Amino acid sequence: MSTTTQIGGNASPASVMDNSDEPPVLVVMDMMLEFKASRDPELQAAVAAEIRGAMERNEAIIFVEYAGSNSATYRELIDLVQGYKLWCVVEKENDGGAAEIFEACMDEGYWPENFRIVGVNADGCVFATVEGLCAKLRNCHIDVVRNACGTDSGWANWPNKYAGMKKVSVV
Repeated sequence: MSTTTQIGGNASPASVMDNSDEPPVLVVMDMMLEFKASRDPELQAAVAAEIRGAMERNEAIIFVEYAGSNSATYRELIDLVQGYKLWCVVEKENDGGAAEIFEACMDEGYWPENFRIVGVNADGCVFATVEGLCAKLRNCHIDVVRNACGTDSGWANWPNKYAGMKKVSVV
């Protein structure tokens, strides 16, 4: 999927930047003990594999947590990125973390158009974040990684919630 961001007023060849080849930012949503779905060992392993893959591809990683929460991202996941330079943790105030993710991208120098999202809850916080990023970033593309997302609701068909979202693929 090719996306472009217009720079300036008229879309002449010199004023359009193609970002389709820019690597995605991996977003790890709410992988915290307080969410039942995050306790699944298979989900934790899939998220860890996504983190390792992002590091191998030299992609940025953003961990998203609730501000003032009683827990934080699992230590085992944070330990994976120790010594890696392209990562940060952001705190959000509500279900959607789009504003905080966008701000972290700007602060850290990451390209805020392409995202790969993992974590919980796929039909709650992940969905709210995806909606927020799509609304904020006109030319974004977001991959929601099916095997690295979980939900406390037990709803097996949560990928259906993303159907019809033109900027989103459940992969």
